[in-house]
Amino acid sequence: MAQDLFLYENISEQLTAHIRSGNYQPGERLPSVRALSKLFGVSINTVIQSLRKLELDGYVDIRERSGAFVCAALPSVRSGQSVAHFPLLPVDVSLSEDILRYMEPHTRAGILHLGIALPAAELMPVPRIMRLYRELTRRQPQAVWDYSHPNGVASFARQLSHRSLTHEVPLAEHDILVTNGCMEAIELALRTVTRRGDVVAVETPTYYGSLLALEVLQRRALEIPTHYRDGLCLYSLEQAFKRGQVKACLVSCNAQNPLGFCLSLERKRKLVELASRYQVPLIENDIWGDTVYSGDSLPAKAFDSEGMVIYCSSFSKSLMPGLRLGWVAAGRFHGRLRELKQISSITTAAAPQLLVGRLMESGGYAQHLQQLRARLQAQVQTMIEIVRQSFPAGTQVHEPQGGCVLWVRLPDKQDARMLFERALEHGIHVFPGSVFSAGVNHSDFLRLNAGSPVTAETEAKLRCLGELAGLSQSG
Repeated sequence: MAQDLFLYENISEQLTAHIRSGNYQPGERLPSVRALSKLFGVSINTVIQSLRKLELDGYVDIRERSGAFVCAALPSVRSGQSVAHFPLLPVDVSLSEDILRYMEPHTRAGILHLGIALPAAELMPVPRIMRLYRELTRRQPQAVWDYSHPNGVASFARQLSHRSLTHEVPLAEHDILVTNGCMEAIELALRTVTRRGDVVAVETPTYYGSLLALEVLQRRALEIPTHYRDGLCLYSLEQAFKRGQVKACLVSCNAQNPLGFCLSLERKRKLVELASRYQVPLIENDIWGDTVYSGDSLPAKAFDSEGMVIYCSSFSKSLMPGLRLGWVAAGRFHGRLRELKQISSITTAAAPQLLVGRLMESGGYAQHLQQLRARLQAQVQTMIEIVRQSFPAGTQVHEPQGGCVLWVRLPDKQDARMLFERALEHGIHVFPGSVFSAGVNHSDFLRLNAGSPVTAETEAKLRCLGELAGLSQSG
């Protein structure tokens, strides 16, 4: 048994060997978590993580309240291939050309846009936003015309700080810097706490924009195994922290893109505690946080008593991407990040800040979010049902807890890049899963945007996409 594998990986490797040798047959239930804990002499949490890895690797199906069952079809293992798909070794990121290629069809007319993750304009209060904008230009023309303060418009930052009143560690107005979207916040955060050649821990799969930022800034990625229900493996992350492998960690805790999970409050606390204990800055991308359907969507930043979390967010997914309005709360790194912001873009346009500040102050934004969450959840559920009905047997899709994307696993290790090409010929734009990892993972996944209402045309094209997936399978 490889000595460099972590404990949970050792256990999953042993169970994998038993499954592949036929000691556990397809459909057979593995011993209970408690029984495995006693058998291996480890904690229940370690066993759970081992089973999650087996599920990620395609060996078991975990059924709620029933246990773990061996999958009907086992994944193939090439000669010399290690069972563990996630050796914790840093890798260079080289995805920019692929990402641009897969993004390009979003600008084309006459196709079904399932590629870019974005709620549709008809879900947004566009008339109210335009009315507010006209009022602003009439009543405050000088403020709209002029530069805003480098930190941002004070009234807008105040409204943002009010949203943290339920946090264990609330934000003050002076803790906030306004940015041109969430990506500028993330880029500034990376430049603040890392240098060229440094290694940054990321989830896998993770948002391809984060990987693109690492590539452009010449940082390397350390991919941490991540589960669609539980989020990233905190045990693996702690080992990386312990070994001094990373200079920062870039994560999403709410409605993570593309998996859609929300970390539990307990795991968010643990994540912040690890960052504080090992003094590793935690960059939190919370761009989808406002779209969490129900339950507690507190960010990890809410528990940041030592200032180790650099919180990044924007209104691009919850209100209007064209505003390019984001913000960052950088904790102990505030001063350096502010300097980088000033030499990067000096300041952020005042008009969007005044507009959204007014919308938040009136209660209109909170009211809009209630409607948006309900509609996104309904659209997601409808699309899941269509995918399950239309795609070939063995396709896996799980319901996200927020956002508007579906992470779909194709059966028989199909390459989603081939399906991308075939779908485009039929007027359907999707995003292959290969660009959500810096390594060679997730090529048999695709991400679908469920941000638009499901019309008859949408349903017909989704069913067509399922047929094309079936043809790719047979071909």
